[in-house]
Amino acid sequence: MRSAVKAVSAQVQGGYLKIAFSTGMKSQWPLSSLQFARRIDGELVNFRPTEKELADVDVWPSGEVVEFPLADQAFQVAALMRGEVGNAKWMEKLAVGAA
Repeated sequence: MRSAVKAVSAQVQGGYLKIAFSTGMKSQWPLSSLQFARRIDGELVNFRPTEKELADVDVWPSGEVVEFPLADQAFQVAALMRGEVGNAKWMEKLAVGAA
């Protein structure tokens, strides 16, 4: 049985989230494309994390999640690899903006 490809490290650099994988492959996403959101009074509100919140980025031991603990935000690596960087409404805005 082959071992699964997993994220082994992540960092924010030059406006991008950069992830390195167990295969040696690396991928990156513009921070501006990632949806950072919080629930406030039951409503999902988007926000821009501070540089300090972005500086602390961890990969869970499973290699399946990248977390920004100071921003209280996490992204599933598999979703990022599929191009899913936020909820449906966020993705629709990105698609309209790219057209």
